[in-house]
Amino acid sequence: MNDTAKQEEILQSTTDAAEWNLEVERVLPQLKVTVRTDNKDWRIHVDQMHQHKDGIESSLKETRGYLDKLHNEISRTLEKINSREKYINNQLEHLVQEYRSAQALLSEAKEKYQEGSGGVTERIRVLSELLISPVCKRR
Repeated sequence: MNDTAKQEEILQSTTDAAEWNLEVERVLPQLKVTVRTDNKDWRIHVDQMHQHKDGIESSLKETRGYLDKLHNEISRTLEKINSREKYINNQLEHLVQEYRSAQALLSEAKEKYQEGSGGVTERIRVLSELLISPVCKRR
């Protein structure tokens, strides 16, 4: 019977209800209720996929504006470059033609030089044979 008396004492509270509520409010932020989730639960994965999809879509909306702006700037810059290139090509066309003519003349001169030097080389060879052959005949 001694045990039952102790149990009845435990069940009877001597703490004031208002005091108890104040204490509960004070420690409530420190109390965290965590529900352990099963990682294998497919619903959790579906929810995560929806969250990631929403995050990607919001990032895409934000980024698309920047990319469109960048695309427009690059397009304008390329148009400017193309127009300047055409202008420079038109301004330098006569110099390019002169250069091509000079290259053609140089090519012709090189050909003539090769032909001439080939003839000179052949004549030097014949001359050296003629000069060597009398020396060989004298011996």
